[in-house]
Amino acid sequence: MNLSLALLAVTLSNAAPAAPAATPPPAAAAQPRRVLDRVAAIVNGDVVTLQELEQRAAALGLAAADALPAGPARDKARADALRRAFDQVVSDKLFAEKAKELEIEVTEKQVDDAIEGVKKQNGFTDAQLESALASEGYSMTDYRARIRRELQNFSLLQYKVAGKIKTSEEDLRNYYQSHPQEFDGEDEVRVRHIFIPFAEGGGAQAEAQARAEGRRVLQRLKTGEDFGAVAKAVSRGPSAEEGGELGWLKRGTIHRTLEDAAFALKTGEMSGLVEAGPGVHILKVEERRRGGGKSFEQARDEIRQRLGEEQAENYRQQYVAELRRDALIDVKLPELRP
Repeated sequence: MNLSLALLAVTLSNAAPAAPAATPPPAAAAQPRRVLDRVAAIVNGDVVTLQELEQRAAALGLAAADALPAGPARDKARADALRRAFDQVVSDKLFAEKAKELEIEVTEKQVDDAIEGVKKQNGFTDAQLESALASEGYSMTDYRARIRRELQNFSLLQYKVAGKIKTSEEDLRNYYQSHPQEFDGEDEVRVRHIFIPFAEGGGAQAEAQARAEGRRVLQRLKTGEDFGAVAKAVSRGPSAEEGGELGWLKRGTIHRTLEDAAFALKTGEMSGLVEAGPGVHILKVEERRRGGGKSFEQARDEIRQRLGEEQAENYRQQYVAELRRDALIDVKLPELRP
């Protein structure tokens, strides 16, 4: 498997550079003021401030917690978000210590390349990226430090667990067979469509006229006229020129009422009048198929990467637990205690 990609997906997942973490809203005037730079904990002699935790916790539920009414529910939600952020901060500090011990360094070019990847993925220019970061309270200097930290974590984990990640052919086949819903694909229908709109502003009379016209069109179709030819002649839908051809449709791509009517039809069947939106519709299913499915051979690399990422995350958690056992962690903030 491509170990670097698998580990990178795991270790960089918390960075989420495409959507920088939202900063918590300022405290309302009625709330007591907090000292944002108070000491929250000390990890191997390194101070963790409340401000550092709150910035990290913004993407982990702190902003939503602070928006709740004052009370036990708000206090619990806030404490949960801070504890999640504290776990991340502790891991980062312990990883940084170990990386320094092993002389693992991240170059400026590696940081530059990672940021270029973020810009390319999101279609950002330099100015757009800086604007997005500024809107969330981050400077480019902050962001570079964050990217450097995540790259360093990745390099350390690659060094520690690279040789442990293994996926056999049996593992791959077992996953494929036990997760059929992921690879079977989904039903699709190829549909033709006739649309007769209600006259704008015509009220009930206009609706009745559209239904009457729809019934006349249905009668023509039932006597054997070609659906495509009739659609081209009478439909006012966007596909009229193509004989009402809508192509292959999956669920979730058209109005729910029309979708339910189409997927209820067998190949070659035609619906009655279906009212949806500003008019009446007639549908015909030309073909049905199971689309998007993957054979085992087609899914092999995807499964290998997925299993590799799962193993990498398990080893990461084990390594973090190992480092925490040997660390001196003095918690000062009551909310961080279990």
